[in-house]
Amino acid sequence: MIKVMYSMKAYSKMKAVYIVNNSRVAKTLVDPMRRAILDLLRQKPMTQAQMADELGLSSASLNYHIKILRSRKLVVVAKREYERHGIKQIFFLAAAYLFVYDLDSLPKSIARYFSPVSLERARSAISLLIINNRNSIDQTPNTSNSFAEILSRQLVKVAKAYVEKQVNHAQESVIYEIYTKAMSDLLHMKKNSLLSKEIALNLHSNK
Repeated sequence: MIKVMYSMKAYSKMKAVYIVNNSRVAKTLVDPMRRAILDLLRQKPMTQAQMADELGLSSASLNYHIKILRSRKLVVVAKREYERHGIKQIFFLAAAYLFVYDLDSLPKSIARYFSPVSLERARSAISLLIINNRNSIDQTPNTSNSFAEILSRQLVKVAKAYVEKQVNHAQESVIYEIYTKAMSDLLHMKKNSLLSKEIALNLHSNK
């Protein structure tokens, strides 16, 4: 095992949230592999070799993606360790723990790449509501799509309060905190208020 001879100060803190509302940044993250890299790097600092092994990529391919992510300041250097014979290991960390996409701020040609994620998130939320028998919900594509849009907007709204917050890597609780607040806010909206915004949710109290 190679012994580390010298290690620079390590940084484990990152922003809790990065709101993606810039088309250039969003275009960078259209690539699912780059999003997968960010997902790895929010869990712990990793070297390029470690990431390449985890993702099944060649060193050249991983290096290409890291260069692009660094150019957009989406990943940062967490620490540098110098091993025997002066070999340097660079560990990277994601710039933020959670990336929230402001689809209303992005061109439709780019936003559409993130819409499937929003739709699956909405379907999961609706399924939980059905399981809990909280509401009778109109189970149609229009309902799912409309709820996906309003939930995405609510997540952006809630996430704005966390932009300056610093968290540790692997601090998953911050995601649940943001999602729980967003869902809670939606469920506490009055029925008439929801309908006035043309949200195609047929919510009826089961009480």
